[in-house]
Amino acid sequence: MATMISLPIVSSCSVETCGYNHDGCRAGAINVSGDHGHCSTFVETDRKGGNADHAGVGACTRTECRYNQDMSCTAEAIEVGASFDTADCLTFEAR
Repeated sequence: MATMISLPIVSSCSVETCGYNHDGCRAGAINVSGDHGHCSTFVETDRKGGNADHAGVGACTRTECRYNQDMSCTAEAIEVGASFDTADCLTFEAR
């Protein structure tokens, strides 16, 4: 039996060089990690891939974020774009 998991969606991604970003993030799910919330699913390529659905946030190790509960994102949706790196979670809010 399949289990339905509700993940926060990636509502927007402004990183045009990512292979998963074409008309929105098309990775199955992304992970957010590091000191500044880097999208660790980012793949710099001209080739486009992924699936038809918008991505969700699978895991987040930025535990000082108010939306992080037990390494899971509790935000309704997040935005990804350039901050410290090319692809970072822009929805971060300190606790």
